[in-house]
Amino acid sequence: MVRLVKFNTHHSSLMAGVLLLTILTSCQVFNKDIEMITLPPNEQQPVTRLLANSPTRCVGTYLIDLPAQFKPYNEGTLYYNSDQDITITAKQQYLPPFKQMVALREQELKNTKPLSSSYGNYLKAIYPVPTNQPNKMQGIIFERMESPGTDDSARILEGYRWQDEVTLKIEMEVQNGSDKKHDKNRIKHPELYTNNVPQKLIELGNLFDRIKPRDDLIIPTTPGFCMFNSFMQGEDREWKDMNYGYLHDKINYFSFYFEFNDFAADYALLNKPEVYFTQGSGHTIYKGTRESHGLKLEEWVVKGRYFDDPPKFYSEEDRDYVFTLGIHSTDPTYKTPQLRIEMTYRMPEDETQGFTEKQLMVIWREVTNSIQMRDSAFKSN
Repeated sequence: MVRLVKFNTHHSSLMAGVLLLTILTSCQVFNKDIEMITLPPNEQQPVTRLLANSPTRCVGTYLIDLPAQFKPYNEGTLYYNSDQDITITAKQQYLPPFKQMVALREQELKNTKPLSSSYGNYLKAIYPVPTNQPNKMQGIIFERMESPGTDDSARILEGYRWQDEVTLKIEMEVQNGSDKKHDKNRIKHPELYTNNVPQKLIELGNLFDRIKPRDDLIIPTTPGFCMFNSFMQGEDREWKDMNYGYLHDKINYFSFYFEFNDFAADYALLNKPEVYFTQGSGHTIYKGTRESHGLKLEEWVVKGRYFDDPPKFYSEEDRDYVFTLGIHSTDPTYKTPQLRIEMTYRMPEDETQGFTEKQLMVIWREVTNSIQMRDSAFKSN
């Protein structure tokens, strides 16, 4: 610090100016208001075309208007109840592939051998899913060991149901220690060698009854919870953790990803370190808060290191813009759950064929400004 005093006046003024410019630039980057960004007409036109047809989608208990070009990706996953012992996945599928998938899975389970022959067969039982219209709905439930190496009293109910071109898979942890070989262990540890399969089969059947196929553009008007191409009817306070995404049908690496859950994060989104968003590559271009339909939105936007000074060697991810938004990150309840949204856009190698940074900011702002709670998601008090 002492040596700085020895600089001449001209040098000191220059350094002070550089420092001031750095500070002002930093403030401009981090404190600009995303709501104030505007585009010239020629840049606004492609953004307007993208946003012109933005049907409302339902995610958990939230609604968001998403451009029609974004289609549901593959499948969605829901972890259900506080012990995380139920996993539910849903995906679009025609009946013939469903039947082939189930047949191959049954054969795979029959061919799987436990590590100990004393455990018997890996596949313990098969149960039908009752149906009166097999051309519209059919299913099957496998009772299997948890894994080839675990005690055979630890089981999984693995259920499949196809209905209206949506396949639902439910995996539920159960216990079945009813075999005579467990008699001694049952005396010592009755809680581990019980048989709750009959009860769990009823629970699994009830879940199949509650979860109905749903077109992605159909918004329910009754209490319940929106899942990937499906809807869980009725209100409940069970713990939920769900994720699924949407991909643009023509632009590669342009996506929206949603996470919805009931547990509180340790830190608010804006209190996380920058490296959480950049993954050690790139930097922040915007962070801040705003409101939409009475909801507080926290957001953080980063871009890859390619845009600063294109390195000689870089990964494809270094050309990504990543927009992250959080709602109720630290204070969720079952009626105001945590929602995390991520929009990712990879700049094409010919940047003139892609959206600019400002265009992406406007797209992100307009899409996320539409977020609101679904009024009929819960029973009125």
